[in-house]
Amino acid sequence: MMTIFAFVLLTTALNNFYRLLGASGDDIATGQDGILATTISTSYMEIAQGLAFDQQTDTSSAAIGDISVLTDPAYMGPDVSWEDSVHKFNDFDDFDGFTLEKEAVGTGRRYATSFAVNYVNPNDVASISGTRSYVKRMDLQTWRTFPPTPVADTLRLSLVLGYFHFD
Repeated sequence: MMTIFAFVLLTTALNNFYRLLGASGDDIATGQDGILATTISTSYMEIAQGLAFDQQTDTSSAAIGDISVLTDPAYMGPDVSWEDSVHKFNDFDDFDGFTLEKEAVGTGRRYATSFAVNYVNPNDVASISGTRSYVKRMDLQTWRTFPPTPVADTLRLSLVLGYFHFD
């Protein structure tokens, strides 16, 4: 009888231990996903910050004083069909409507990032403007696509870029 009781006690203790260990592993994996999604999103934001504000400001060193020459909000996105990669983009709003899936090297995990670029009100960058302005905001959403996860956690970040020209 003591042997059976000892066996039940040992089995219960081992079950609790492995359940706790499994929960810790899930927490670590979730933390790693957050770190990798943040790293990927930050990399895209750094690429975007190195680009021209607009198609018109890409090839001109003169200040754009007439706001009407900036890209119409309806035409944001890649300028031409060959701009099919972030490395071929030449201005900030080329990211609009683009979705990219990338593997985090060495992890076997894949992450997708979708981009939306809009003009925003310079006095309130939280509000999207339907008209041109000298300020644009990029909204990124990054989530893990592989391996599938029961709880899809999406990282949302924003980057605001203003057009200023110093003479």
